[in-house]
Amino acid sequence: MNINNKALIEVRSKKYLVLIDYIRILACIQVFLYHLGLLKGGYLAVSIFFVLSGYLACYSAFKEEKFSILSYYRNKVLKIYLPLLLFVFITIFAVSFFQDVYWVNIRGETSSVLLGYNNYWQLQANLDYFTKQIDSPFMHLWYISILFQFYLIFPFIFIFLKKIGDKVKKIIPCILLALLTLGFSIYFYYNSLNGNMMNTYYDTFSRAFSIFAGLLVCFIHHYYKPFMCSFMKNKVWTKIIFFIYVSILILMSVFVDSSSSYFAISMLATTLITVRLLDYASIIKKDNYTLKDKIIKYLSSISYEIYLFQYPVIFLFQYIELNSFLKILCIVLITIFASITLKFALNIKKGNKVIWLRIILCIFIIIISSFGIKKFEDSKEIAIRIKELEEQLEKNEIMMEEKQKEYAEIIKEEQKEFASSLEEIDELLNNLDEKITTLPVVGIGDSVMLGALPNLYKQFSNGYFDAKISRTAWVVEKMLNNLKENDMLGNPIIIHLGTNGDCSESCKLDILNASENREIFWVNVTNDNNVFVNEKLNDFATKHENVHIIDWENISYGHRNYFYADGIHLTEDGKKAYTKAIYEAIYNFYLEEYTKKKNDIISSFEENKITFYSDDILINVADNISKKVDNTKFVFKDFFTYDNLKTMLEEGISNHSLGKKVVLAFGSTKLTEEEYTKLLDILIDKQVYILAKDKETLEKISNIENENVVIIDLYNQIKDNPEYMLFDKIHLNDAGNKLLSDILIDTLNNKDE
Repeated sequence: MNINNKALIEVRSKKYLVLIDYIRILACIQVFLYHLGLLKGGYLAVSIFFVLSGYLACYSAFKEEKFSILSYYRNKVLKIYLPLLLFVFITIFAVSFFQDVYWVNIRGETSSVLLGYNNYWQLQANLDYFTKQIDSPFMHLWYISILFQFYLIFPFIFIFLKKIGDKVKKIIPCILLALLTLGFSIYFYYNSLNGNMMNTYYDTFSRAFSIFAGLLVCFIHHYYKPFMCSFMKNKVWTKIIFFIYVSILILMSVFVDSSSSYFAISMLATTLITVRLLDYASIIKKDNYTLKDKIIKYLSSISYEIYLFQYPVIFLFQYIELNSFLKILCIVLITIFASITLKFALNIKKGNKVIWLRIILCIFIIIISSFGIKKFEDSKEIAIRIKELEEQLEKNEIMMEEKQKEYAEIIKEEQKEFASSLEEIDELLNNLDEKITTLPVVGIGDSVMLGALPNLYKQFSNGYFDAKISRTAWVVEKMLNNLKENDMLGNPIIIHLGTNGDCSESCKLDILNASENREIFWVNVTNDNNVFVNEKLNDFATKHENVHIIDWENISYGHRNYFYADGIHLTEDGKKAYTKAIYEAIYNFYLEEYTKKKNDIISSFEENKITFYSDDILINVADNISKKVDNTKFVFKDFFTYDNLKTMLEEGISNHSLGKKVVLAFGSTKLTEEEYTKLLDILIDKQVYILAKDKETLEKISNIENENVVIIDLYNQIKDNPEYMLFDKIHLNDAGNKLLSDILIDTLNNKDE
């Protein structure tokens, strides 16, 4: 991964620093295993690479008879930037073959990579390197951007410090570097205490301590000697201690995950241990290469390319169905093959063997990259969508401020009427749906809730919502207390925090105490692999009766259309589903609270309700139908089977949640004629509407003569009208969705049916 291979050989003495390659390969393996999800503390190895980068950049510069800034930059462009440039556009080209991949950040993220500020771009985009959800193939390149920033200023730092050391006093550059290393270490540790892990991990100044530690060691080695006792200079003792240090690094990578309280200490310790390893590695040199040395050296030389390719390969294999072992094996083999190929192709020098093959490969790679550049240029539409999302979030913030002012007046009046409303429980039950939508709910959340604000305010007209990008649960207690002081704390309370990090159980207890026994509905998070935020929330909820989990993770599971590419932020469909999930959780809670008194409303609840069971075909028309058809309820699932649909219908009848009218509208779901017949037997007391979008479905249900069944024939209206379909001839376009919506609305509002 570290790219200063030239520094591994002393130009004059021709001696080979063999142990440095071992360090680099160890770190490369740790990072690779971390990205594969097999080593929870593998992220610590990045600190090793930073130290090596500082040390080897300085080491190479000292070996030059006359250090040239122009030669230095030319070397970096050829060895670092050129492989990165080709890699980026090869990746974009490869991703374009996966139709299911919607990489929303392609344009902005690619620019940030190529211009060397990706670490700050990821901070601004609120991407979390530790979520285990691979949102893009370039999430690992924050590290390369920090290196770019370092390499850009390194020549000036080196020339300045070397002049002081050579012409004034050797100790001065060492002292200056020691102070800088200490200062940046303090800054890093201070950042880690504020709870913003990603800022601590991504910020250049926060990570600079490791790089400057490498520079410090190199200046000390150049002007003085490695730090070690005389008896340790014995090669046997050196190797023993060296591998003890290596063992400590391995143990930390096994046991210290990103959520550990030892996160910051472990990174500082990794840096310090790497410094010590460099001391020992610098005294073990070889005059000649053995076969093993050549293999190690070659593997070390492609570590940069391996680092580049591993994450995109892992990213793409998310969309390939294989068992875990085969998937990991393929990822490793493809990554190594791509790395060797790129290294081989770009190593075009006079005297190289099979230079013609290298040239052919290089031309082939450039051609593929050119296609990637074309794909990149075609991504402008995605950039426009991102901009639209940002503008929508800004509008939501303005709307939130306006609604908060309105809420302040509403809640005062609501508080006066609250006691009498509780006494009128019969009225509450008869108008439960209306009451839920007018409850003085308080919502506190992060950017996910922020994106859904218009839907939430529409669903909860008297609600107060305070959502902010990158918010964590640590601030909730203070916010609740402030609302109480201003007599603005309503009931229930909705919390959606955890995407940006969990808070401790004591923090949750403080939130519970501040709520003063109000009902708390806590929305869990998506992409919770190996983070266990939801597990902790579930455990907390089991201990406290007024804490209820809204299982957004499972509700949204399989609904890719709910999310942008990060798997977290919501599309328009997702906002509707998200709002619906919150609404139904609160509704069901209050319904269960008064189960003994709800019998009076069951009849009217069933009589007027229309229940839709649908896969993706109604996603885009559900909102319009709800506006024009009274009391609609949509049950969406990406794919229904006869068994799960039968179970849902039986449960709906049993718990009185199924309306008198039932609509079965499927696009991708396919049922047999026999299965339709069995389902209609279950729905014998309901008015059933079956949508036939395709010829196959229409043929299956055309023989049904039940009096309670209405067949909605969409197929014959669209089969000869391609203007209703998307280019894939499967999904409806806007015109097709409007046609479908109008047909359903007219049919369901027909009082004679």
